[in-house]
Amino acid sequence: YPWALRGLDPGRDLAKADLETLLPTYLPHVSHRLGGEDRLRLAQRRSVLLVDGVQLERTGTDPIPVPAAALEIDVDIETSWDDRVYLWGFWVSDPATGELGYQQFSDFSTLDAASETALAVAALSWLRDRVAQAEALVFHYSDYEVTRIARLATASDHPVLAWALEYAQTNFVDLFGIVRTNFFGTNGLSLKVVATHGAGFAWRDEDPGGLNSMHWFADAVNAPSAAVREQARTRVLEYNEDDVKATWHLRRWLREQP
Repeated sequence: YPWALRGLDPGRDLAKADLETLLPTYLPHVSHRLGGEDRLRLAQRRSVLLVDGVQLERTGTDPIPVPAAALEIDVDIETSWDDRVYLWGFWVSDPATGELGYQQFSDFSTLDAASETALAVAALSWLRDRVAQAEALVFHYSDYEVTRIARLATASDHPVLAWALEYAQTNFVDLFGIVRTNFFGTNGLSLKVVATHGAGFAWRDEDPGGLNSMHWFADAVNAPSAAVREQARTRVLEYNEDDVKATWHLRRWLREQP
């Protein structure tokens, strides 16, 4: 890094550096890349927050608009190493009935295109039935679920998948877009970062993560011990349940912001 050449630590020293003095020295070192000044200013902003112990910074003062509906459902999917969706998880919040809970559709086996599609049809048939009962919105974090629905619908002519793709265009809400518009994250804006440091949510697993869940799924399918397979299956389901609960907590927290 150019600032290291000047004896600057990219953390604490950068946080207190005078950028107007530093930029003339820094920019010639990165002239082969566009946006050098913006990158340095962003790095300093991150360094200042790190030094102050701040993980999330609100970037505006206006109220944060989060759409609402009578029935709200959170969705999160899990995929295997070979990029098959083996788990669809939903968190249902229905104030009219008092329902608040987890619904999952999973297949802990070696999936092929047909079985992945069958699982998606089962999950999305359930979703279609649920949202037909009331004005509803489905919340997710990033566009992964919508992208996967589109891919499955393109590969299959099943009417439920076609319905899901059309419904997603009008009734799915990406919370990541809302967060990105209103917050800066010192360590990014992943769901784990924002739900933990913003909404105060905690995953039950000591090491939650999508990459780890792929290992757990592999164990749930292939481990030689039935006890290990069952333990891995439980771990995956609890992780997925916590993911959809996290978006529910995040949504409530966003609505509470002044």
